[in-house]
Amino acid sequence: MTITELMTKDIKKKNTLMLVTYSISLIAGLVFSLMKNSTLPTILNYSSQLVLLSVFFVLFQFIFKNRALFFPYFSIATIYTINTIYVFISGGTISNLVILIFLALFSAIHFKTNIFVIGYFSGFILYFLNKVYVPEESAQAFNELFTLSLLVYILLGVVLFTLIKLNKEQFVQLKNYLTEVESSNAEKEKQSKLLEAEVVTISSSIKQVNDQIQHHLLSQNDMKIAINEISVGSLTQTDQINAIASIAEQTMFKMEEMSSLTEKLTQESNDANQIAESGDLQVNELRNNMNELKEIIGELSFTFKDLTTKIEETNSFIGNIQDITDQTNLLALNASIEAARAGEAGRGFSIVADEIRKLAEITRETAQRINDNLASVNEVNSSAVEKMTRSNGKLEENVSATNQVTEYFQQLREKLTGLQSDFSHLNQTADSVKGQTGDVELSTKELAAVIEEASAGLEQMSATIETITNDHEAIANYLEGTVQSAERIQKSIKQ
Repeated sequence: MTITELMTKDIKKKNTLMLVTYSISLIAGLVFSLMKNSTLPTILNYSSQLVLLSVFFVLFQFIFKNRALFFPYFSIATIYTINTIYVFISGGTISNLVILIFLALFSAIHFKTNIFVIGYFSGFILYFLNKVYVPEESAQAFNELFTLSLLVYILLGVVLFTLIKLNKEQFVQLKNYLTEVESSNAEKEKQSKLLEAEVVTISSSIKQVNDQIQHHLLSQNDMKIAINEISVGSLTQTDQINAIASIAEQTMFKMEEMSSLTEKLTQESNDANQIAESGDLQVNELRNNMNELKEIIGELSFTFKDLTTKIEETNSFIGNIQDITDQTNLLALNASIEAARAGEAGRGFSIVADEIRKLAEITRETAQRINDNLASVNEVNSSAVEKMTRSNGKLEENVSATNQVTEYFQQLREKLTGLQSDFSHLNQTADSVKGQTGDVELSTKELAAVIEEASAGLEQMSATIETITNDHEAIANYLEGTVQSAERIQKSIKQ
């Protein structure tokens, strides 16, 4: 429990003591007043103090638990206020002087200087208010006891103040001592936790070491068995290695045949690559010719389109000629009519008008034939333009196909080049493998001799591992006892 908790608990106990002692005195005074049929202010004085004191106690002791120290302040202030009002109403009495001495003791219950000073000096004020407001019929008896009671009140105040001062010093010393004890307990608890943590760590480490040693024992037993098996199987491996050496020799002959076949495939790949290069050149030349032909057909198409435009313009000219012929016929007709009106004088002009009309007819027929010819030419030209358009489309398709063929030849040449490089690399690999096969044959023979020597070494290693295993078993037994001791220490620390 902390110092703050102890102080709060002490305050609540003293609050309870204040309530009990003063409530008993109030209840006794209230009963005595009722038995003597005292006045209403006297009864209200006792009952109001009892009610308010109980209300403050419940409020600060149970509702506002962290404000328990406010109870004595409110209680003393309320008690002295009610007693002051009672003095103003009922006047001073000798019993009030006795009550003030009791209130001085009541103010010192908490041994708090502030609370005692408030209560004590409030009692001083009430002392003199009682003297001022004492009734005349009780003045002589009151004055005889006033000086004596005041002297007792002063001496009681000195004694209580001295006790509060001493109690405060003792409380400070006690507080310092409790602080030191609390700090010491915290340090001891910290050390205990540290010791417990260290013991746990040591115990865990020893347990892990024990587990590792047990694991090593199992591993060494497995190694011992494996070494024995290896030693037994070493002779069989020697025979197998000799068989491998024989197979490696046969493999070397096969690799030589493979190397010869690879050289042949490389030569054929070179020939195919050259053919692909020649085909690529021819396809490139064909693509260039097709592009030139495409340009020529394009120009020819533009020429036909221009010719179509000119023919259409000529058709419009034929229309103009026909209009002129119609106007000429009309003029010749008008001239003939005028010549007929003129009679003999207009005969020559009539002949000229006839000739002009004939010429206009010939011109019309000629224009009609030209128009027919131009229509035929226009149809032929349109058909030619349409065929040129289709030819241009087909030519573009051929150019696109030629480009695709060119790309295919390029890819083929790249594949053949890569294939040639792979065959060359395969040839080099075959040569390398052939050399390595010879080395393997030599190495296997040497390995057979090494295995025979290793078999003897394995037998010696097996004996050494058996000795190490015995030592590890002894260490494991020691560690097992140490782990048990560490666990017992850990349990004792927790207890």
